[in-house]
Amino acid sequence: MTQRTIAIVVNARSANGRDDDLRARIEAALPPDAGRLLWFQPRKASRLDRVCQRATTVADLVIAVGGDGTVRTVAQHARARGKPMAIIPTGTYNLVARHLGIPLDVADAARLAVTGHARPTPCGDINGLLFFNHAAFGLYTRIIAARERHTAVLGRSRVTAVLSGIATLFNRYPILKLRLQTDGAPQHCHANAAFFGANPLPLAAVDAEFAEQCDGHALGLVLMRHQGRRHVLMAALKSLFGRLSDAPTFELTALQSITVDILRRRRRLRVSIDGELIKCRLPLQLHYQPDALQIVRPDPLESDA
Repeated sequence: MTQRTIAIVVNARSANGRDDDLRARIEAALPPDAGRLLWFQPRKASRLDRVCQRATTVADLVIAVGGDGTVRTVAQHARARGKPMAIIPTGTYNLVARHLGIPLDVADAARLAVTGHARPTPCGDINGLLFFNHAAFGLYTRIIAARERHTAVLGRSRVTAVLSGIATLFNRYPILKLRLQTDGAPQHCHANAAFFGANPLPLAAVDAEFAEQCDGHALGLVLMRHQGRRHVLMAALKSLFGRLSDAPTFELTALQSITVDILRRRRRLRVSIDGELIKCRLPLQLHYQPDALQIVRPDPLESDA
């Protein structure tokens, strides 16, 4: 019987990926007959994409060891090659693993990765780039950019992220002239930000009922129409209690696909895709893909049952 090849892509720069014993703990958790293991650990973050391309080319199963950004990059190449993947979460938030029911303990996740079954798993797609959590632009990307600057100095933590976001709210806001095209006529509006959620966990921070409506069925669009700083701060307070839908200048919409264009001279837009800032060409084409790729997870999602 041919032994399967397992490529393990490790991001040592993730929150818990710096452990010197991480590889040893993973190997100790794997059964002897797991397969032939190939380890890939890029020395620089800029080489992660190239490493993932090599890993998905040679392996029967690819395991992403890192945070949500690493998972997204591995998944992008796994989808392109038609290869199944698994996740050992070592990031700060691990929203993808939490949503899919993957254990946050390294040993438990490693055992599941090689003994579990790969199942069709949904995600979002923006201009050919998949995302598991969100794709967002406008004020949100400024918050992400500020967070990266602050964490470089203060370290990566939830407290730093929250304080950085609050500080950004007191700066100037971008005013975006949007043209949104779904099934009906184009809609024109002025907005400060647009957030497309593919994971119910971040959407639940906006509105729990809306998150449940979208879970396993659609992308959740949170459109922040242009408003003053006072309204933004009030909306931020409402979001702490999961009641952002009460804010009149926010619109929540569940959708399968949408085309977004912005009236501006520059035709490339900085978009936050699962927390990473990527420049995308306008217009933006977004789709919900219910069975985008195969991921090893404990049980089918409720929506798959």
